[in-house]
Amino acid sequence: MVFIKWLALILTALVLVSFGVYLMQPSMDEVGIPYERPYESGVTVSDSAVTVKWFGVSTLLIDDGETQLLIDGYFSRPSLLDIALKRPISSELETIAGVVDRFRMDRVAAVMPVHSHFDHAMDSAEVAKLTGALLLGSQSTANIGRSTQLPESQIGIVDVDKTYTFGQFKVTFYASQHAPLGSNSGIDGVVSEPFELPADYTAWQLGQAYSIVIEHPAGVMLVQGSAGFVAGALGDLAVDAVFLGVGGLRNLPRDYQQEYIYEKVVKTNPNNVYVIHHDDMFDTLGKVDQSKLMLSFDSTFAFELRQLVLPANLKQLRYGEAILITR
Repeated sequence: MVFIKWLALILTALVLVSFGVYLMQPSMDEVGIPYERPYESGVTVSDSAVTVKWFGVSTLLIDDGETQLLIDGYFSRPSLLDIALKRPISSELETIAGVVDRFRMDRVAAVMPVHSHFDHAMDSAEVAKLTGALLLGSQSTANIGRSTQLPESQIGIVDVDKTYTFGQFKVTFYASQHAPLGSNSGIDGVVSEPFELPADYTAWQLGQAYSIVIEHPAGVMLVQGSAGFVAGALGDLAVDAVFLGVGGLRNLPRDYQQEYIYEKVVKTNPNNVYVIHHDDMFDTLGKVDQSKLMLSFDSTFAFELRQLVLPANLKQLRYGEAILITR
């Protein structure tokens, strides 16, 4: 009986300590990466200006006032338990429609997933349906689109290194890799055929991962949704801004971090680097702080990353607030 009481006390103490550590984990505004100030309300978006809005994970709305491009278009938020227990999930249609309407996504020419995991490609076809956009991605992304009965006329399969034109935007997909994370185990294959929805998260396999470069007279940007790379894939490309996926990067070896930043930032020489995919993707849509269970940043890693990207500025974005892309 005494043993049981002591065991209960020890377990209670461990729970309290763990909860205390959880509460003490830093938020993004504590780690030292500044928020980008959104453009002033008086700025007129025209053919000489491009804005970008971030919606969590790697979803970005790129707009020049004439044409819109959407990276990923992921707005649903399955819970961590849904994923852990492999519960069937599917797109939250009401949520998607609400975001599309609220943010006036009425000129979307293309929806382009960086790869085909659920947190990138699950909603892409549904957004394409609502907006009339082309779903442009890998063969895996195409089969995900077919799973939602998206018409074939709205499905395009990427040719790597080929440039696609949408209005004044020129978009090129370069071969990339997913970050080498243990959490990728079991979902690093391809989607070989359409599947029935809802399905558990493993239905959305990786497929081909891309680095997406978007050129416009106003500026050039690189979107790197996952912290992976193919050495030399971007050649001698120079850009004005990099949207840098950092999910899991903090836990990868230092040499890997340096090589990743060298390939995606140092060689492309941007003015600004914006961190993406650092947020808790299981939190409510609109909340974009990092997970307290799986930290993307502490103050030390934030400092180290700032040094690695120099002379570029390292910044973070606010949910749904536009920034300007400039040369």
